[in-house]
Order: sequence, then structure tokens, then C-alpha cells
Amino acid sequence: MFKFFPIKLIISTIVITALHQADAHADKLEVLKEKISRLVTNGSVILHNENGKRLISLNADKLFIPASTIKIVTSTIALDLLGKDYRFKTEFYQNDNRSLAVKGWGDPYLISEEIQRIAKELKNKGIDTIKNLILDQSSFEPLITIPGASKTLNPYDAANGALITNFNTLNLRKGTEGTLYSAEAVTPLTPLAITKGHLVQIGKTQRINLSLNRNDCITYAGELFCAIFKDNGITIHNEKSTTTTLDSSWKLIYTHYNSHSMVDITKGLLKYSNNFIANQLFLTIGAEKQGYPATLQKGKGVFEDFIRTRLKINTEQLTMLEGSGLSRDNKVTANVLIGLLENRKDIAELLPEKRNALVKSGTLTGVSNYAGYIKTNQGLCPFVIMLNQNSNYRDKILDLLEQYCTGK
Repeated sequence: MFKFFPIKLIISTIVITALHQADAHADKLEVLKEKISRLVTNGSVILHNENGKRLISLNADKLFIPASTIKIVTSTIALDLLGKDYRFKTEFYQNDNRSLAVKGWGDPYLISEEIQRIAKELKNKGIDTIKNLILDQSSFEPLITIPGASKTLNPYDAANGALITNFNTLNLRKGTEGTLYSAEAVTPLTPLAITKGHLVQIGKTQRINLSLNRNDCITYAGELFCAIFKDNGITIHNEKSTTTTLDSSWKLIYTHYNSHSMVDITKGLLKYSNNFIANQLFLTIGAEKQGYPATLQKGKGVFEDFIRTRLKINTEQLTMLEGSGLSRDNKVTANVLIGLLENRKDIAELLPEKRNALVKSGTLTGVSNYAGYIKTNQGLCPFVIMLNQNSNYRDKILDLLEQYCTGK
């Protein structure tokens, strides 16, 4: 019996040490919970460990305004329902009198570089003369108004629609001598841009949102296509574009798929918190699943169905009127956000870095939120901080969560 005693002693020592460590760990967690509860007067905090175990759960089922953290919902559902390799398309048609029609399908990245590629492709297909340029916006409901969006010249308030070029914005520069230039080498200075030149101060560069006048948006799209087509050797007889819904007399000659994949789009969306792109995704997802034309109501239905069927969370835990977080009528529980973060950990690489965390912020007046992952040696700890209160303690709470997870 004597020779087995040391082994029993060693095992007992190990067990006692482990119990003491577990008790100490539990004590630290209780202290953490107490510190957080003192900082949260109206909000929610959830923390999971690397294996998905819930460590902290404060008001997990209570609805709060998400602000831009709702972009996590938009991005993860876009990646899931549309797929990582999904690419937005724009279609080009011809009729018997050599007119060219452009049909938009909501591409948020239909920018000058893409139109340059389109022009070269059309030229290679033998399109060297265009009688009239026709624009078709029928894949989206007309004049969509995003709840919570402001009517300002801020590029973040750019209007959504089926055929949008350069985010419905002009990027202009005025030289010290007063001459107006395009601030982008690949973007020609169009007639509409020239009329907006008075908004730019001498010696300054400014991006101007065209969305206050929806007619300006589609006018600019037509002018941009014409200018870039001409630069690529395509003759256009009538440079004033018109709009219509195409009928069967038009023949599809080319479908352009954007060079940006859904991974590229969502990474840009989360990094720059672009409201316009978020709502182009929200509208497109609804239309892809429920049929075109795209509407806000279809997007709402698809997103709520995803939460109910994929995450097995009651749809009462999500009210989503739009995809960017602009609306204060958007409501979501921390449970929904943490469920998506656990379900799609590959989204971590798309989130902006903040110290030891990968974080999407959300801010409105009286709303201060964070959601994302804390990086540890063992993996990623998903977390959600939602504060709908005047006191913004989200950084203090994130510091506390980081210290606990990393042991620093």
C-alpha cells in the first residue's frame, strides 16, 4: 500500500489545486458581472467563451436599438443566403435601331472602374455606335425611402435604388485658380457635375451626395455611362439618356458581374459602416428570396424568417425595418447578435480591429454599442455590448471583458 500513497497524494493535490483555480475563476467572473451591472442602467451584455459557453448574460432577451451593430445581421445573412461568391449583375440590351439599354439590379459597387470594364467588354463585342441610351430601374420599387435616413448632402445618406453609380455621389476638386476637376482619375467630369461645382470651395475636394433630387441620380448614371463609353471609342448619337421598363423587343447582349465578391462587399461594409451598401444588400436579399422588384418589406420578411428558422430564435427578438441601423425603430436582442456571431465566426476577419478585439460599433444619440470577438490564445470569445443610455461606458465594459478573457 505504501508505494501507491505518493500517486494518491499527487492526484489529490492536483484535484485540490484545480478546485481552487475554478473557485478563483468563478470569483473573478462574479466580480466582473458586478462591475458591469453597475455600468449598465439600460442595456445588455453577453459574453461567451471560445467554446460557446455563456459566461455573462445581462438582459439577453430585452429589445434595444442596435444602431450600426445591425450591420452584423445584414452581413452574416447576406453571406449565408446569397453566398460568399455572389456578385451583383448589370444587364445590357440592344434593340433593332442600335439603342443600348442598361438594366440595373442593385449593384452597390457600380463605380467608374466597373463601367470602364463594361465599356471595354461592349467594344470587344462589336458595339461601336449607340443611337440612344436607355436606363431600366424596374428591379427595385421606385423612390425607396430608408427609415431614419436624413435628407442631407452627406454621402452616408445616399439614396438606394436599382441603378446607382458611384454611390450616387460626385467627387469634385476645385483648383486654386477656380477650375473644377473630377477628383478621381477614372471618373470623367460630366455636365451634371459641372452644375454642382459651386458647392465646392476653391482649393478644396468635396464629395457631394446627389440624393436630394432623385432625377439627378439617374441623370448622372446616364452621363457617366456616356462619358466612359465615349472615352473607350464608342460613339453615342444622343447623349441624353431616358428611362423605361424593357419589353421583349430588347435582346440581352451582355451581363456584367461585378469584380467585388460578397466577401469584399461585406468587408467594406463593416469596415466603413456604409449605410447605402447595407441597405442595397437588405433590399437585394429580400428580392432574391421573395421575387423582384425589391422592397423594404420583402427584406424585413426574409431577415425575420432567417432568425426564426436558422437561429431558432423567436422573431419577437428582432424588428428590422432596414439594414444599416439608421432607424431608431430597429430593435434587436443581444441574443440575436450573439447567435449570429457564434453561427458565422468567419465574419471575424471582416471586422475592424480594436486592441485585442474585432469590433463593430453602433452609435446614435443615447445609443452606444459594440459587438464582435475578443481574441485569446485559445480562439475567439464572442461578445455583445448594447447600451441605450446617456452614459457611454462601452469602452470600459470592453476593457473589463478583454481583461477577463485574456488574463491581462
